[in-house]
Amino acid sequence: MAQDPFLKQVLSLGRYLRPHKRLLLFSFTLSAVSTGMGMVQPLFAKYLIDHVLIGGQHRLLFPLVGAVLGLLVVGFGIRVSNSYLYTRFSARVLFRMREEMFSHLQKVPLNFYSKRKIGDIYTRIASDMADIQALVTETIPNFLFNTLTCLITAGILLWLNWVMALLSFAFLPFAMILISKIRPRLVTLARSVAETNSDIAHFLFESLSGMSLVRAFGAERLECQKLQEKHSGVLNLLLRYQVLGAFSGSVPLAYTILNTLVVFGYGGLLVIRGDLSIGSLVAFTIYQGRLFGPLQGLMDGYLSMQKGKVALQRVREILDIPPAFQDQGRLAPEKDAFRGIIAFENVSFAYVQEEPVLRNLSFTIPAGKVTAVVGPSGVGKTTVCHLALRLFDPDRGRITLDGVDLRQYKLDWIRRHFALVSQDTFLFHTSILENIRFARPEATLEEITEAARAACIDEFIESLPERYHTGVGDRGVRLSGGQKQRISIARAVLMDPWVLILDEATAFLDPGSEERLKNTLHSLMQGKTVVVVSHRPSAIAWADKVVALGPDGVLYEGSVSGFFQSRIVEDLEQNRVEVAGT
Repeated sequence: MAQDPFLKQVLSLGRYLRPHKRLLLFSFTLSAVSTGMGMVQPLFAKYLIDHVLIGGQHRLLFPLVGAVLGLLVVGFGIRVSNSYLYTRFSARVLFRMREEMFSHLQKVPLNFYSKRKIGDIYTRIASDMADIQALVTETIPNFLFNTLTCLITAGILLWLNWVMALLSFAFLPFAMILISKIRPRLVTLARSVAETNSDIAHFLFESLSGMSLVRAFGAERLECQKLQEKHSGVLNLLLRYQVLGAFSGSVPLAYTILNTLVVFGYGGLLVIRGDLSIGSLVAFTIYQGRLFGPLQGLMDGYLSMQKGKVALQRVREILDIPPAFQDQGRLAPEKDAFRGIIAFENVSFAYVQEEPVLRNLSFTIPAGKVTAVVGPSGVGKTTVCHLALRLFDPDRGRITLDGVDLRQYKLDWIRRHFALVSQDTFLFHTSILENIRFARPEATLEEITEAARAACIDEFIESLPERYHTGVGDRGVRLSGGQKQRISIARAVLMDPWVLILDEATAFLDPGSEERLKNTLHSLMQGKTVVVVSHRPSAIAWADKVVALGPDGVLYEGSVSGFFQSRIVEDLEQNRVEVAGT
């Protein structure tokens, strides 16, 4: 995919600055005033030497010193105020950019996360976004002010002595040629460093997340060695980047040294000959010395721009990913108009092109009934659950709800009234209470307690010292598999869904707990549509209908009794049919 020009990408970021344009303009004004005050200070030195110390106008000594002191105090106040204003609006810009990217990540296809490293995604949200924010609010403005300072300083130097100024500028083209030679290498190295840091971030995230496995296999030393190897690789890149950066940064220093020779050589000769006053020489020296700072800033700004350019490209790669689907639905029926018949009509779907998971799949999930979905591993049972919840749209065919294409319903309506309890239970690193009311933040403690009771987890929670305020650890590490599943079920029950999808939701429960939970859910979901994915007869037995899937589509669709009399159930009992979802 062709990249937009860098300038076009930068200009597109202007929308983040528009809400703060007044504050930004005021900040720029303060910076301009501060720069202007700095520009006139050497002229005070010139006047002080030529007219007061040498010219004998001693009565002007204290007024001039007081004026310089006043300029310093006012300049200090302006810099402090400007720093506050800059921090205020730059933080807001960063937050908005990061929030928009996070919002976009909520909409990209789910298989994006299976193809990308979480550490790399995190680095783009955190580090790359910070680099872009610095580019927009700091690097580019500073680059412009440094350019303006250089031009004004150059004008003053020409005014003080144009010959000496031209001699000072003679070395500038050589410096620019050197920078242009270094530019391509710095860009390449900056991108390599960013990608390597992303890889290290992902490695740390993955290794720390799997610490129990690492210790179980005694692989602590191996993991440390892997990190050392990755550090060795990034160190090599950093050293090359820093050496080139230092070489680039040393150009202004060499320029200043050569200029110093010009000032004290040719300038001293002019003073001796009486063609230049001592005050003018001192002022010229001060201005020339101040030229080093902006030049160094321009070089550093160039390096920062290359870093920001890489960050823009890396963030753009994610922002250019189209949403999984467009929410164009308009239907949001009330409960009395809702039945809950879900039909798959010749549905085909593939996560990766040319590797279809479902092919022309057709079956019906009746309203107000419990439908069990069974089949061997890899036939797409979990994919069926995700399609019914509209986490994906089918590639061909359609899924209907009460005879209407599911895409015609508002997406937020589906999310409010469809609930999924997945086989891969995910809990956030917060309290049990916050995990249960994740989908309903406004739920009361009484409602949360009722949901926990329905999920047969209330007794366990009440036995904990902090009860519902007990932390579950990262991804629920402090809880057993069965406890995590029941909290996940309580989370779904709290939504009071019209359609409940249970994808191996009781796999980690003992028979007694599973039976109690089944009875409770059967009572709570009376008259509502329930889909159960499971391979155990105890979980299938409470269903009203069974849909058995195979590699070529539906193997069986009918009653539970008919299913248990078929040959498919024999395969199930012999563990040749599994229910681990795809």
